Amino acid sequence: MTTTPGTRTPDAHAREEAAPVGAGTHLAPRIPVQGTFNFRDLGGYRTADGGRIAAGRLFRADGLGRLDASSHSLMAELGIRSVVDLREEREVARIPDVLGSEAFSYAHVPLLGNRFMPLDPQSPRRLTLSEHSLPGLYRAMIDTAGAAFVDVVSRLAAHEEGAVVFHCSAGKDRTGMIAAFVLTLAGVPRDDVIADYALTERYLGEDFLRALGRNVASAGVSETGISATAARPEWMADVLDRLDREFDGVEGYLAHHGLGEDVTGRLRRTLVSRED
Repeated sequence: MTTTPGTRTPDAHAREEAAPVGAGTHLAPRIPVQGTFNFRDLGGYRTADGGRIAAGRLFRADGLGRLDASSHSLMAELGIRSVVDLREEREVARIPDVLGSEAFSYAHVPLLGNRFMPLDPQSPRRLTLSEHSLPGLYRAMIDTAGAAFVDVVSRLAAHEEGAVVFHCSAGKDRTGMIAAFVLTLAGVPRDDVIADYALTERYLGEDFLRALGRNVASAGVSETGISATAARPEWMADVLDRLDREFDGVEGYLAHHGLGEDVTGRLRRTLVSRED
């Protein structure tokens, strides 16, 4: 997944400064892609072995259903060629991605239902929660979505030409889990992984809620009890601590569900730059 020749990352003034959230020397600024609220480049984070996540290769975002011509142009400038959509089928049906060009490849890998998860007979193709909270959602995803996580990480590792963006509705929970897993696999220290997750809460506000309107419930798995904007550091810390206890970390969890060492190695080679 190398940046396509002739494309460029927008100048620094085109990005918003990220407010500190308590960790690290770098926090990914929001990129002003019209129609989005939480579009970020994961490049810039340092790895524990002295590398750095390369800029312009992997982006995270909220929904891409309200893009306009300027958005399409900016995504092309960013070198983005592939989109991985993590939403449920009903979310995709309500607000499909508007990519505006056949130059983008599109993959739909739902993390909360469909192909990989046990179905609720009363509500087909949806994950049922015993506890309606974001920590409860994350626990349920860890319990049931291992194969889907492996699918997404494998797709991200396989991209060798052009950049890729992965997203859900808010770019927070499903997107946040994938971002945390990928950054961890690449060797980014935990404090920075958690800070990247928590940064979402600073970017999602009333304008985001107004944009989603009545469809705000589709940003989670339940219409009640789950905040559309909260991203508390302790929630992601609990996820990563649990994976440490039960699977010897993120890599062990994904390996348990079928992720090969070759994929992990390819992801690291693709994302981590040794040039400062």
